[in-house]
Amino acid sequence: MVQIDGKKAVRANCVHQFPQCRAPVLSKGRFLSNDLENLVLQTWKTWMLTAGLAAQFACGGPASDTPDTLEQPQGVALTGSNAVQRLDTAPLAKGVDVTALVALNYHSLALAPTLQGNALFSPGSASSIIQTSDGGYAFTGTFKALGTDDILLVKLDAFLNVQWAYAYGTSNAESGVEVRQTSDGGFMIAGQIFQNATTNFDFYLVRTDSTGNPYWQLSNGGTLHEYATAMEVTPDGGCIIVGKTQSNLGYQNAYMVKFSSVGAVQWSRSFSSGDSGTYEFRGVANVPGGGYVAVGSRQVKVSSSTWETFGYAVKVNSAGSTLFEVSSGRFAGLEAVTATSTGYVAVGYIYPVSGADFYAVRFSPTGGTLWAWSLNAGTNGDYLSDVKLASDGNYVVTGTISPTLTQQNLRLMKLDNSGIRLWDFYPYASTVNTNGQSLAITSDGGFINSGGYTDSTNTWYLLLSKFSP
Repeated sequence: MVQIDGKKAVRANCVHQFPQCRAPVLSKGRFLSNDLENLVLQTWKTWMLTAGLAAQFACGGPASDTPDTLEQPQGVALTGSNAVQRLDTAPLAKGVDVTALVALNYHSLALAPTLQGNALFSPGSASSIIQTSDGGYAFTGTFKALGTDDILLVKLDAFLNVQWAYAYGTSNAESGVEVRQTSDGGFMIAGQIFQNATTNFDFYLVRTDSTGNPYWQLSNGGTLHEYATAMEVTPDGGCIIVGKTQSNLGYQNAYMVKFSSVGAVQWSRSFSSGDSGTYEFRGVANVPGGGYVAVGSRQVKVSSSTWETFGYAVKVNSAGSTLFEVSSGRFAGLEAVTATSTGYVAVGYIYPVSGADFYAVRFSPTGGTLWAWSLNAGTNGDYLSDVKLASDGNYVVTGTISPTLTQQNLRLMKLDNSGIRLWDFYPYASTVNTNGQSLAITSDGGFINSGGYTDSTNTWYLLLSKFSP
């Protein structure tokens, strides 16, 4: 464990006077310095974030990114019992290429990528990972720093060495959902905050500079629940967040909010059938030429007492007006989407009989279904959690299978524009408990996957895995 002196911690209390925005109470941006020992690719190390020296500094940023009202932040030191121990772990066994095991829908048996390196972090989880403009990486997730969960942002170099880390939040609990880099090299982070003891939660949004210092952070929501599930930075420097909202009547509606570059709400939309069915967005993407496409699930009432869940996709223009709203797959849900000028590929799960199967669908720019397929990979529930457009114009997908009730395995595949699997493999052995959560395409044509790994004591760790093209 290494204590780094001179690192700064900030508890940024930035109050915003924006429509539909509530200022967080006692908000903090807590810096966690890192253990600076080298992490070498091709080896396993567990990275623990140690406490840094707390200090106050003014919350600010570029003039274009300054909220209406700022208050002096307060520093919080993370030392003693809040410091985290670092451990090493042995390499995990490699997995197998499943192209020879499952021959369905193969156009060609293209060479699957190789695992170039990986890193293990504990404790914590990462719901989103990106490659940064300097060739490194950043991920967001959740980290318990001072007794409650906080939003965690960690910056890595190209070799997966920790460069710096921050935690953001309030005296309540927060969790990080998505991180994206902004055009000035800073970061936008979306998540949610639990506002009170009745588990009322709202959207939470943080804007930082390139080293993690927060320019501002805010919450957004109504009287009940607003739950963020995905976010994208928009071409105008703002962002769009999607998720779900619960009305006073208890109905859950799919929800999207467009924010400006300074956190002002520009517009918001909710989607529902007007009855008690549950609607939810789980993924969102910028549409080339303008607008956004969001995917998730919705419940449809098929009789007076029967509901069925379908995959759900909505496209809106840059002002939030609906261009299409369609369903896809009976007993299905969509978790992520990526967009090109010729269509939108979404992935998730479907329940054909019992237990979830992989599900993927491609929509046309007008909402028509170009293709859809499902795959029964395990016996106890399978799901695809993310999809990204690869540098060769195909799609890389991450997911998880459950061969037993207590076992999970990370599974990766590449699809072409027709939905044909070009390769399909497990990067780790079936005896190793792993899963897939988020992907990022890398500048070398490869990709990095964030997910989880659990050991024999059922302790979950964050697992990052870098793959060749």
